Amino acid sequence: MLWGLEVVMGSDEKAAVPVVRLELKHVNLRQLVEMDEFLGTAPLFRAAGQEGTQRLIDNAVPRRLAAGQAIFREGDAGNSLFLVLRGEVTLGHDAAVIASVRKGDFFGEAEVLAPRSLRGCNATAADAADVAEFPLADIAAVVQKQVAVLALLRDARDERAKANSELDDFLNRW
Repeated sequence: MLWGLEVVMGSDEKAAVPVVRLELKHVNLRQLVEMDEFLGTAPLFRAAGQEGTQRLIDNAVPRRLAAGQAIFREGDAGNSLFLVLRGEVTLGHDAAVIASVRKGDFFGEAEVLAPRSLRGCNATAADAADVAEFPLADIAAVVQKQVAVLALLRDARDERAKANSELDDFLNRW
């Protein structure tokens, strides 16, 4: 379960003035995506279309992470894709950072494109973060109906592989 802010409009009956209150409430992933315009237009959801987005959201596992908490480690089974809902996640090897992903960004694409492969890097919450984890079966079903998702995942994989290769080249010089 996640938390969201709700704006409640009312009035102060004694002073006859409008009152705006912000209240924290439990929300599910669908409500969060509907309430948050930025998340609702995240590249993964745009590529998946309405039907694909609904499938992903319906079967997603939301996860709340503390700063420094590992999401996965290099060598773990790679059977899901993640989307950052809040906060920042770093991808890398030990102290070397390949990429930082933030709200609306996804990660774990290399492993879902090559099922049964192992994670190629560590993913760690840089600060308190919320992520949604999408099972491989749902990603595969969405890819079959929306080729744009496949292209998006491949582009991200290729960009991160290039960054990883450049990092390796740099570190090997020392």
